Amino acid sequence: MSKKLLKHVEAITCHRDTALLDKSVVSSLRELLQIEEIRLYDVAHRGDDALIAMTTWSDATGIHCRHDGLHDDDYEPVLNHPGIAACIDANDKVPGDAAADARHQLLMICVDRKPIACCEITYPDTPSPQQRDLAEGILGLYRNYLSLLEDSQIDTLTGLSNRKTFERSLARLLVDEGVRDNGRENERRGSGGSGEENWLAIIDIDHFKRINDHFGHLYGDEVLILIANLMRRAFRQHDKLFRFGGEEFVVLLRGVSYENALGTLERFRQKVAEHIFPQVDQITASVGFAVIHPQDTPNAVLGHADEALYFAKDNGRNQVFCYEKLIECGKLPKKMLHTEADFF
Repeated sequence: MSKKLLKHVEAITCHRDTALLDKSVVSSLRELLQIEEIRLYDVAHRGDDALIAMTTWSDATGIHCRHDGLHDDDYEPVLNHPGIAACIDANDKVPGDAAADARHQLLMICVDRKPIACCEITYPDTPSPQQRDLAEGILGLYRNYLSLLEDSQIDTLTGLSNRKTFERSLARLLVDEGVRDNGRENERRGSGGSGEENWLAIIDIDHFKRINDHFGHLYGDEVLILIANLMRRAFRQHDKLFRFGGEEFVVLLRGVSYENALGTLERFRQKVAEHIFPQVDQITASVGFAVIHPQDTPNAVLGHADEALYFAKDNGRNQVFCYEKLIECGKLPKKMLHTEADFF
């Protein structure tokens, strides 16, 4: 058993992608405990409300996961699941057990005392103490490794995902889109951004150097932190937010039309312009965004959004522009890229 267990520990800790990590944890629990019914939930927080969504699960047919990630509609109030709600209310530092009957084991995964996931295990018969201890041990490893991953993936100033995480996220999104849309690339390319698409937006704080020069870096850092907070409130749970570097931020908007993407980014731009920042007062931000085509390279997608951003900054700042629309109306030549930016 010890050799087998070590192999599973190795399999779990070799992943840098949380979706693959989740699948590996469920696979290890399934094999080590010799059971089929396992559910792993993501726990999200909106204000004072806790929401959950199943990310990975095991049943008689095998292991399943959401390949395209979670969407806002996938989440439901935790109150719909009294056992999980009880675990969250307990806010244990270690996985807590609040199962409704002896055949169920419910384990909460907390990082820094904040519930981030929950695992529900259903045994065919009442589990032995050794089985329960083994499940707690595997999920304890999962918790600790998630915490380490988060430390390596988060920008320490703003709390958003960092550039390295962005690079992996965009590369994975392009691969997933390529697999899912294989055979439909020409149709999607010809749509000109109509229908539901994935989008990449680059946000740049206007005249940020002046803020640092005039008020100092402490106030500049405060502006970056507040911009990140405005982003969290402006975008959806399943949109991905990153600090790209300096005063630049990136958003991956998933599964929305051009009109909705533009509307969301415009509302964010307006919120920034209306916000009163300590000492600095009011600032503005420019935004460029582009559709993510499955056949594009990461550099191409970033280059397109960057080109739209440069157009916004060169034409008055405090604006939002879409690369495809600029091409369509002849304001930008196609495939014109700024070569001085080394994205990857």
